[in-house]
Amino acid sequence: MIQTTFNSFLVALLIIPAVLLLCRRSRGTRALPPLLLLLALLAGTVVAGFSFWRGDRLALDLSWATPFPFALTVDRLSAFFLLLICAVGVPVTLFSTSYVERHYSGPKADWMWALLPLFLLSMALVVTASTAFAFLFGWELMTLFSAGLIVIDGASERRRHNIFIYLVMMHAGAAAVIASFLLFVPHANSLDFISMRAAVASMPMGLRTAIFLLSFVGFGTKAGIVPFHLWLPKAHPIAPSPVSALMSAVMLKTAIYGFVRFTFDFLGGGPTWWGYVVLLAGAVTGLLGILYALTEHDLKRLLAYSSVENIGIIYLGLGAALVFMANNAPVWATVALVAALLHALNHSLFKSLLFLGAGAIADATHTLDIELLGGLLRRMRVTGTVFLIGCCSIIGLPLFNGFVGEWMLFRSFIEGAELPGISSAIILPLMAGVLALIGGIAAACFAKLYGVAFLGRARSIEAEHATEVTTSMQAAMALLAAACVAIGIVPGVVLNPLMVLARELMHSPALPEATLPISHALPLIAACVGVVIIAVAGIRRIKRVTPTWACGLPALDSRMQYSSAAFSKPLRKVFSKVYEADRTVEVAYAQEPYFPKSIVYRSVRTTSFEKSLYRPAVDAIVGMASRLRRLQTGNMQVYLLYIFLALITLLVFMRFA
Repeated sequence: MIQTTFNSFLVALLIIPAVLLLCRRSRGTRALPPLLLLLALLAGTVVAGFSFWRGDRLALDLSWATPFPFALTVDRLSAFFLLLICAVGVPVTLFSTSYVERHYSGPKADWMWALLPLFLLSMALVVTASTAFAFLFGWELMTLFSAGLIVIDGASERRRHNIFIYLVMMHAGAAAVIASFLLFVPHANSLDFISMRAAVASMPMGLRTAIFLLSFVGFGTKAGIVPFHLWLPKAHPIAPSPVSALMSAVMLKTAIYGFVRFTFDFLGGGPTWWGYVVLLAGAVTGLLGILYALTEHDLKRLLAYSSVENIGIIYLGLGAALVFMANNAPVWATVALVAALLHALNHSLFKSLLFLGAGAIADATHTLDIELLGGLLRRMRVTGTVFLIGCCSIIGLPLFNGFVGEWMLFRSFIEGAELPGISSAIILPLMAGVLALIGGIAAACFAKLYGVAFLGRARSIEAEHATEVTTSMQAAMALLAAACVAIGIVPGVVLNPLMVLARELMHSPALPEATLPISHALPLIAACVGVVIIAVAGIRRIKRVTPTWACGLPALDSRMQYSSAAFSKPLRKVFSKVYEADRTVEVAYAQEPYFPKSIVYRSVRTTSFEKSLYRPAVDAIVGMASRLRRLQTGNMQVYLLYIFLALITLLVFMRFA
């Protein structure tokens, strides 16, 4: 039954574009593709849920229909990430039914409903593939379909430039992933996952290290770890809001899946320094991601940089698990890995919620500039409430899902002080401080976002006349918000199968109940629930009887409140070395030097990696290409000479090789 449902899920995603072509002429049946997509994702959620919680294994071999081995397998790890894809896809599809109708018409709407199921199908192929060819086929389609969805919103020169950067970096990362697969060839009978897993035992450590580093770079580029994050804040903000939600909440997790599959499943861990590399990448990614997010005034760019930060937190957990494995501490390795996977799940939920919330705000106000919002909570109560739940979740407050994974990660870092090696005993507790710093800056960032956007007074006419979005959009966001609260209050629903999954990956013993960090937090969580209920009940009885004090002025206006820039200024001063904006001041004088007619101030912030790494590399490549261009003379005789010289060179090489 479950196998049949899985097959139907894949077929449904594949045939939706064909159904769209048949239905486009009939107005009454145009709702069929969204409905079919919704039903397919619900079926996928059921399949993934059964396989994840019960450990049911599914397999589908399509090699008979392809020129290369093409097989799909759903084990517990695949089921977990398939669950993320389908469970997030359901509310995103529900949100899109109104979003597409309100923003697109004609061919654009058709392209949206044609590419969206194919994008979801490509991600499902990645996490269920059991051969290298099937994995790489889905990996490439995922990049192409996501780029196609971004183009739907327009193809201006700047958008084409950003999409070009996205495609270049995705293919560079894909090259590293392909190389990591090919390194298995001398030792594996075939490039199916079973043979690759068995071949590791006969591999020398140098080859295993090369596979680890290539997979780290390849999957890290797709995940957006620093310094390979350049594409992420360029691609995510320009996509339609439902697509941004899928890219940030789900597509990035396919890279986490690939790295976990290679490092923990195929390679079975490695030396301690592997863990240090991942820890360093996670710490730098988390800190820089949230620092860049803090200064952003564009809502979707802020959320994109926040995704970089959360990927850093996930990599902190993966690095800690590798360090514990190398030091023979299986219990805390399991806890750290579970914390990383749980945070991947939590990030999928609250980041999709926040991106859909950004889409609702843009739909109501026609802007994503935080400085032009304000006072939205009074006009968009449902959106404001669920967006607040997303903000509380992403900064890790108790009662919300973000708290559980981060708290488990804190506990595992503190336990690192008990490891025998001096370096591990120092570095892991130090990572607890890094995680605390990331959390503190994240709290400031999202307090700024919510306070400026939803509280206070409207800062523009659009914000002043904003109205609540449609019922289906509200319901989609409410589903995600409910999931954030449910996992925060009852985390054991996903923790128990995650513990089983982590033990399977690392072949570790079962954890005693007393060692589960979350078991000690349940009384605290229950107490917090009681306090919140009492507080809310008390607040509902409070009535406002006097207007807000205006400091003696006749009335308040929108300028008498903190702006986004002013709120973040103190932290930007503290971390000024991170930003280093290019500032220019142009002064035009009516009469020099005391009577300026106009003063123009410009401040353009680019990341330090873009300045010091990417721009010099691009300039060097362009310069080399310009020099090589001289070889293109347009003279046929010169080209024949090139061919003759190449032939002579090959003959000489073959003679003495």
